[in-house]
Amino acid sequence: MATDQHNPADKLRAFAGETFHITIKGDCMVPALNDGQQAPVRQSHLYIPGDIIVFESKFGQILSHRLLGYYFRHGKFHFLTQADNAPDVDAGISRQQIIGKIQLPVSFHRRLFSLGQFLRYTNKWMMARAVR
Repeated sequence: MATDQHNPADKLRAFAGETFHITIKGDCMVPALNDGQQAPVRQSHLYIPGDIIVFESKFGQILSHRLLGYYFRHGKFHFLTQADNAPDVDAGISRQQIIGKIQLPVSFHRRLFSLGQFLRYTNKWMMARAVR
């Protein structure tokens, strides 16, 4: 795959099928991921709620946030993510924006909590649409 040498996401995608490491910057995912921590990343065919996925934001930033769930809109599936320490969810992302997932264990409790967050968000979204 050809990569744009100026685009970090393309450089990371060049490791398709291999495990590579990224350095975490910031505290939005503490205690799961700490500032300065080296985290192993690998592409996957399946991403499930609770996984910490690495993706390129629409502004070109490389982010690692927790996957809450999926939704279908405009003929495509979108992924809904949120940083563990953020008050709100991120804008939905497409499959093409995902680089891989952090290869660290995720507890069953954390997966259920992520799914609960997704259901809470979708309920809020549906109620806002019903009021219109």
